[in-house]
Amino acid sequence: MKKIYELFLIAAFSFTATACNDWLDVLPSDIVDEGELFEEGAGYRNALNGVYSQMASSSMFGCELTWGMAEFMAQSYQTSNFLSMAWANFAEYEYTKENSKSVIQSLWSTAYNAIANCNNIIARIQAEPDSKFKGGKNEKEMIWAEALALRAFLHFEILSYFAPAPVKKPSGNWIPYREEFSVNPADYVSVEGCLERCIRDLKQAQLLIEPFDTYVSADTQENHRAWLEYDYRFFGSEGSSRSYDTDDIFYAFRGYRMNITGITAILARVYSYAGEYKLAAEEAQKVIDYTGTARNEVFEFSSQSEVEGDYKMSKDLIFALSNIKLLDTYKAYDSNAKSAIILPYGYDRNYYYSATDYRQKTLLVKLGAYFYPKRFVTPDVTKSYTASTLDMIPIVRLSEMYYYKAEWYASQGDFTNAAAVLGTVCEARGCPAGILADRIYDMDSFVDEFMKETRREFLEEGLIFYFHKKYGRSLYQWNDMEDADYYFPLPETETVH
Repeated sequence: MKKIYELFLIAAFSFTATACNDWLDVLPSDIVDEGELFEEGAGYRNALNGVYSQMASSSMFGCELTWGMAEFMAQSYQTSNFLSMAWANFAEYEYTKENSKSVIQSLWSTAYNAIANCNNIIARIQAEPDSKFKGGKNEKEMIWAEALALRAFLHFEILSYFAPAPVKKPSGNWIPYREEFSVNPADYVSVEGCLERCIRDLKQAQLLIEPFDTYVSADTQENHRAWLEYDYRFFGSEGSSRSYDTDDIFYAFRGYRMNITGITAILARVYSYAGEYKLAAEEAQKVIDYTGTARNEVFEFSSQSEVEGDYKMSKDLIFALSNIKLLDTYKAYDSNAKSAIILPYGYDRNYYYSATDYRQKTLLVKLGAYFYPKRFVTPDVTKSYTASTLDMIPIVRLSEMYYYKAEWYASQGDFTNAAAVLGTVCEARGCPAGILADRIYDMDSFVDEFMKETRREFLEEGLIFYFHKKYGRSLYQWNDMEDADYYFPLPETETVH
């Protein structure tokens, strides 16, 4: 690989969270060198926060991998307003045009730069004494675990865009799995080899982080399980009088971090992509069953009234990122903009079965004959938590865990339970009970309904193309796709390796 990797310490972090601004504060790189950064345990906090900020940038989840490029590839939008932009090329799977290559290069570079930062943390932290960290061994292993999980997640994202899906049984090596902080080139690995490494890192991360996220003191003066409950994981429960509140902001807002449930959910995603449906369902069930302080499940589906003031449906989000410029960036493409993002004609009747499905009622707006998406605009109804969710970027949510359970049933030929579990999400979103019971009766019908459900659930979240690719399903309504349409060519800087 020709690329030379350098530590990228983001100066003053352009992309930070409004709800947890102090949590993402870092030292500017122009006054702190790498050695000085890691002299104190707090330096590891800052370096880790840097990775999250890189991931939330527009070249990754702040735009392209959620509501931008990924949704054009998913055929979610009309292209008429974007014919001069790279997005129109991605809708046609034209990856070799100059403006397309620029987006692809930026994605690759940002992801591997973030991976390099993860590797620097991992390489250094293992030898550090526990006493260097304010929270001792638990904090050290928490940071180590998050860096491992992020390394796996970032490699998985690159694999999903730069290599064929496992269902195609691809041969050869496709991307490098970088495990060292080094300028030396890394060997490229197969799709199977990359997935194996992702799974290994995620399982190690689970083991390292579990003591932190599940810790409960005998007198409940410190209860880390509480920090994963909804008000804690995204809002820090500011002003709460609970005796087990944290006085360290770095431990708050765990929903914006690779916590134990986020790691487990991503492991379920990786297992599913690898075709290990039983293992995926087992990890998914762990997330569904995860309990907080009152032995109640931590995650639940958002109600319609809640979503009216929170288009991110944050109550059922397991892991999210944050970008304070998100709303400003999206504003240039909302329904009021000249270059508005418009859904294809007939989007409602093609994908929504019930008038009571609140995803259509609250997340789409109809102007004239067309629908426009609303995930990244300010809600029509202002509620107490609205401002705190505006910069939120959904990454993985509760519904996806139910999909992996349904997928396991379908793989076993149990289409009754597959329909029931997939229908659980539909019903939670306001649809009548049993809405999918007569629609799913074999694997083809299951996949058909699954793909429609991804369009209802994940619009503007970047997963629609991913799920179609995983099953080898065409995204064009009338035409089949070529195999090469499902993955990017390597950036020109990487063609010699």
